[in-house]
This record gives sequence, C-alpha cells and structure tokens, in this order.
Amino acid sequence: MTLLGVKWSPIAGAVLPLVDIVEVAGWDLRDGLPGERQLLHNLDLDFSLGVPDVLDEAWLARCRAAIARTGSPWFSLHLGFSSERVRFDGHMLPESPVLDRATCLTRMIDAVGFAREHLDVPLLIENLDYCPEGAYEHLCEPAFIAEVVDTTGCDLLLDLAHLQVSADWFGYAVEAYAALLPLDRVVEVHVSSPRRSGERLDDVHFDLVDRDYQLLEWLLARTSPEAVVLEYTRAESRLIDQVRTLRALLDNSKSPLRGGL
Repeated sequence: MTLLGVKWSPIAGAVLPLVDIVEVAGWDLRDGLPGERQLLHNLDLDFSLGVPDVLDEAWLARCRAAIARTGSPWFSLHLGFSSERVRFDGHMLPESPVLDRATCLTRMIDAVGFAREHLDVPLLIENLDYCPEGAYEHLCEPAFIAEVVDTTGCDLLLDLAHLQVSADWFGYAVEAYAALLPLDRVVEVHVSSPRRSGERLDDVHFDLVDRDYQLLEWLLARTSPEAVVLEYTRAESRLIDQVRTLRALLDNSKSPLRGGL
C-alpha cells in the first residue's frame, strides 16, 4: 500500500488519526507522535550541495542521530543549488556566482553519492521548482536530474508542485516533462498546489485543486510510490478535507504495490 502523510505544522495534529506518517523538515523533530512514523526531509534548509565537500562526517553524525531518534525509513534532500551561497526569500536566491552545468553536476553527484554511501537508510533527492534568479539553473532539467539519479543510484522524491512549475517555465506539458524523469525510482511524492502570479507559476502550497489530483492519479498509474505526503499548512478544515480526498484516491488507485514500509 502507499502510505499517506502530511508535513508537520501546528495544524497537523488535526489529521494524525487519518494519516500513516508525518514528515518533518529542518530540525523540528517531533517526539511522542502517537504511532505515526516520521520521515526526515532536508534537515539543513538553507545550504547548497554546490559547495565542495559540503556533506562531511559532522553532517553524517547529525543525520544518523536524527534517523535513529525518529525511525525514518529513508532520508530526502533537495537537489540544490547552482550557487554555493544561497538565501531563502520565498525561494532560494543566489548569494554567489552561478556555477556552470558541468561543475554543478559534478558537485551534486559527489554530494549525493557521499550521502547515499554513508547513510544507513535509502537516500531520496527531490526535484525543485525552477526560479529564474539563478539558484536553480541546470538543476531542473530532466536530463540533469536523471543523470544524478542514474550515477549515484539514489531514489527520487517527486514533488508534483515543483514538477508543474518547472514544466511551465520550460514550456512542457507537465506529463511530458514528468515522462523524462526516472519515474521508476520514485519512492515518495509531495503534493501541494502552485498558483499563477501574472506570468509566473509559483510553488505556494495552496489547497489542492482538480488538476493536482488528476496529476497524482496520472502518476499513480505509472509508478508505485511508498508514500504520498501533503504539504499544506494553511487552514485546519481544508487540511482535513484534502487528507480525506487523498485517502480515497489512494484507496482507489490501480498503482502496483511496492511492498510498503
């Protein structure tokens, strides 16, 4: 079965009886969740894999301790960024020169390969939402993502809002963009809803709408994720509604089983 989860937030407690897992980002680890398994995601929020040797023994020790504390069955990282120094302001902004593609690819492969080799659980990398200011160059190209996955042997956390944003920027139909990714390596899926502001489609984690559910159904017909995680933190009543709809969708999915956790 595909497990259903939510991103941890102050309103997540309202749906704990309705979900299987809770995902925590940053170092906001949660003790005492009643029976829910925790997923660890991107503990260091504002760092870049574009820095040489950014993942070291100290980083490994912190991650291993967090994994042991939570029982997370895998660990996921953003595949970012194309600048060594970044600053978050709605999305990542570069604080240093943008790396060329070859350098960026080499550094990403080195970092992801190091983490995959030394962590005690599987490593997933997450596709990002292209933004034009510079920190996302190269990283959202399907061929770039596929090469990192293929070279390192890691798995994929497929964020469907990020997928829609990047496809929109690059001029793809979203399904055509998705089909270029290594969908056979999808272990986890993030769902939330982007919105358009003028000409720009942005990852804003709004309420899911029909197109988001339809895209998830399209994906589930082609992949067998072990978990689907809703990233929504705005209104408790809407969180409950979306979790119930997702539960019904997963229960009716024809996706082949991966065996669960």
